[in-house]
Amino acid sequence: MRTLFRLSLFRSITGLRYAIDVFLGTLLIWLTLRSLGDRNPVWAIISLIVVCDPDISVAWPNFVSRFSNTLIGCTTGILGLFIIGAKEWLLAPLLASTILICTSIIKRPGSWKIAPATSALILTSALVENSSLIGFEQAFHRVEEVLFGSLVALLVSVVLSKIFPTSFERKNINKT
Repeated sequence: MRTLFRLSLFRSITGLRYAIDVFLGTLLIWLTLRSLGDRNPVWAIISLIVVCDPDISVAWPNFVSRFSNTLIGCTTGILGLFIIGAKEWLLAPLLASTILICTSIIKRPGSWKIAPATSALILTSALVENSSLIGFEQAFHRVEEVLFGSLVALLVSVVLSKIFPTSFERKNINKT
């Protein structure tokens, strides 16, 4: 019973810490990007949520994975648009090739879905607007927001881990 209580308390504290991380990060992202004229910083906020973690040893790999998968997806999307153009038939082979590239480079299977989703966003944006230029703009905008949101997540996770260390981090602090 005592172990169950400890586990429940640990989850509550960890959940509270994650909620605080996301709350502060969202405020920082929203206020910063809105002041710079970004009317909808959705990719930065999504990246914050995906990357942020009370445990830095989890937040760092989340950051690397999120950003590298976004870069792969943007790169394949841009190359497809640049070489072939905004063609409907390109969507399926583009997604398949993005997955093959991603799975050969990235070692975290759970994150493999980000790269093809990014490629799909870029190509479908170009298709809907009938303009490859729109796809290029989407790619650059997404990379900017993902990088900013991911960096904010990492910053918030690091700063709050110094102020409110998780039980894992406390054990490491006590050993030194």
